Amino acid sequence: MEEDIMWLLRHKSRRRIILAIGEAGKISATALRDKLGISTGSLYYNLRQLGGLVQQDQKRNYMLTPEGQRVYKALTEQAGSEGLLSKEPPGKLFTILSSIFFPISLFTPIYESVAMRIFLPLLSISVISALMIYAKFIPFILHVLERPRFTVLEFGTNFLISVFIIYIYTSIMSWIAAGRAKTLRIPNRRELLPSIKGWLKNNYAEHIKFLACLLLSLLPLSILPGVITIDRLFKLNAIPPAGTGSYFVVRDVLLLVSQGITIVLMIAGISYAKNVKWQGAAMVSFSLLYFSFFVNKVMGFV
Repeated sequence: MEEDIMWLLRHKSRRRIILAIGEAGKISATALRDKLGISTGSLYYNLRQLGGLVQQDQKRNYMLTPEGQRVYKALTEQAGSEGLLSKEPPGKLFTILSSIFFPISLFTPIYESVAMRIFLPLLSISVISALMIYAKFIPFILHVLERPRFTVLEFGTNFLISVFIIYIYTSIMSWIAAGRAKTLRIPNRRELLPSIKGWLKNNYAEHIKFLACLLLSLLPLSILPGVITIDRLFKLNAIPPAGTGSYFVVRDVLLLVSQGITIVLMIAGISYAKNVKWQGAAMVSFSLLYFSFFVNKVMGFV
């Protein structure tokens, strides 16, 4: 526990959040954001990371937990809170680079708005499905497979299986990356089913939110079929004829680009949703890409 707190507080923004809330007693998210001079996405991300130290009251104002009060007292004794709070926020270049390579602000609406929690995943599913079906592609995990003929049922089945595999894999690997395997207690046969039911019931909302984050992260996989669709509809002839060597080069490059962007989004989404360090989230995301390549290779898809 102490190690977790020390890791959390190494981050300047989190220290400033603890100090700002402790100084105010209770404070709204808007007032806290304005006081610290950070983006909304960064604020909510760091507040989630400080889950054990920060809580909300019935009016959704933020306040410190008893443990947070202890940490706040230690911080104020170590150095004046006024000096820490007056530090300049990150520069514009740092903010821009962070938003590109760690776009946590994309996932904030999923956790703060029920409407966006429904709309964003549905939008992602609709775009992916429409573009892939038109361009004759089928998804399988993090790969996009070219198929001359398939039914909508086959596409839907592949999509559902892919999402299921991605969800289970990232959930387990995130749990391991967060170091929670140390506290694992294997239940006996009688306790196993009730334990699973209790886990699903108690964390139902978090499962839905995490699934929504994953579905949003998969949107870049539509880049390859999207480019091909635009090329066909507007008769640009920018894509080489199918079956030629040049076509396969362009196709594979676009696939790599789409997978790369997907990995970037997944790192941010996993870190945000699972309260995992970005290094752990990166490990989970890249291992999923290797797992996808391995499974597709074994099954003869690539």
